[in-house]
Amino acid sequence: MIQSFYTGNTGLGANKQWLSVISDNIANVNTTGYKQEVVNFKDLVSSSLTTYSSGGTPINKEIGGGAFVGSTSKDFSQGSFKNSNSPLNLALDGEGFFIVKNPSANVSYYTRDGSFRLDANGDVINQSGYKIQGWMLDENGNMAGALGSVKIPNAIDPKATSKIIYEDPTNLDASAQISYDADGNLKVFDASDSDTYNYVNTITTYDSLGTSHTVKQYFKKIGTNTWEMYTLIDDRAVTFDDGGTKYSAVEITFQGNGYIKSAKYANALNETTGEAQSGQEYALANSPVLAGSIKIDDTNGNRYNDDGNGNLLNVKTGEKIGNIDYSTGEVKLVSAMDLTYSYKNFTDSDGTDITDLKNISTDMINYSDEYSMFLNNGANSASFNLNIEKFTQLDSDFIFYAQQDGSGKGDLMTLSVSEDGVISGSYTNGQVKNIARLAVATFKDKEILVRKGDNLYLPSQQTFTPIIVPGGVISKVRSGMLELSNVDISQEFINLITAQRAYQANAKTITTSDQVLQTTMDIKR
Repeated sequence: MIQSFYTGNTGLGANKQWLSVISDNIANVNTTGYKQEVVNFKDLVSSSLTTYSSGGTPINKEIGGGAFVGSTSKDFSQGSFKNSNSPLNLALDGEGFFIVKNPSANVSYYTRDGSFRLDANGDVINQSGYKIQGWMLDENGNMAGALGSVKIPNAIDPKATSKIIYEDPTNLDASAQISYDADGNLKVFDASDSDTYNYVNTITTYDSLGTSHTVKQYFKKIGTNTWEMYTLIDDRAVTFDDGGTKYSAVEITFQGNGYIKSAKYANALNETTGEAQSGQEYALANSPVLAGSIKIDDTNGNRYNDDGNGNLLNVKTGEKIGNIDYSTGEVKLVSAMDLTYSYKNFTDSDGTDITDLKNISTDMINYSDEYSMFLNNGANSASFNLNIEKFTQLDSDFIFYAQQDGSGKGDLMTLSVSEDGVISGSYTNGQVKNIARLAVATFKDKEILVRKGDNLYLPSQQTFTPIIVPGGVISKVRSGMLELSNVDISQEFINLITAQRAYQANAKTITTSDQVLQTTMDIKR
């Protein structure tokens, strides 16, 4: 009789614990990434006796001792998503957990709560300040190094232009006319005279300090299917070297189908130094003069140059002192002056063939040129490669589509996260940089995970190591979303009613047992 009291009491205790679990689930109905707990009941046996009849049939006599909560298990089914305005609010669409690390304790935790933000140091952290884990990406977007904290640079350093790549649909118009002079000879290239070339294309490039410079490339048709390409950067000429002689241009020959047949260096350069001139009008001894190559000194130590467009200017003040006709070398000054000239002139002598159309290297560009108004900021000297492989010559309009790999300094504006967990930053210099790729962890048996509060989990033993993969492999990363709790509130209300009734029923068994015991006691009376 006394046993029934204890049996009923186990039911009270078990259902009281169930009520606690239900209350916890309901309390966390709005907790991001929360996974509801499910109670697993087990029965108790007070006594068990097995006897056998004369025929050998077993006769069991089992009296239960009640029930207890043997364990709780987590329901790791995915919750619904809600939209967020923050790109660093993340949700996993599928299996797995984000990995966050406590920097002070050097402990990694696992969570479905994707409420992340950027701190003042550029670390991506959760609401407790733990750092999200992933892989930093190199310049080519590949994962570099070991798994670690994700750090977003608030600014990116400038990058000097090393490549100019012409892409489709770059086209030189096959119907363009060849320019001849009055004697029927090809007009000599003169950057200041648009009749001496057919088209000019401009590209913005950058030096090692992030200063922008304008590269102008002039295209001159010199024969059927044959073109010359001259290049200026700001006010200075860009030249080429075949390993022995320097050249002013690249000559490009096309096939009959409009694609490049061959290319070579063209128009060998000669350097003229120390040519003194006096007066207001005269001609330089050697012509044609390469635009953007003139350096001038006067007796007072002032420096002058040509700006590539036929104007002679004071380098410091920008004051115009005269003009030059590049094709003839004729100089006209505003007033008579005693000047000493250095410059480059060119001939029609050709150089070696260019075997790699993807890597046509220019000569070194001096960014500490005292004779330039723009290339004198002290940046590192550098050259860049031209990729003209995609050039075509078709009977269609001139069109140029070029990309270059340089940039100025950039400050972070916005972040975005792809489905593959790649965090990209957009910067004020127009660059979009892939910075890091988030890690996603999963376990073969997720029941080994133990709740540690703050929506964090740890494996019950250190030996239980996770399977760690990049985002997008076992689940997609949804940016601007958060995973809601997976608690089914209607089901929890049903459980609440069931637990309440079960508690009441167990209490009734105790009162009934008490009444029976009282009746037994009354027999003596």
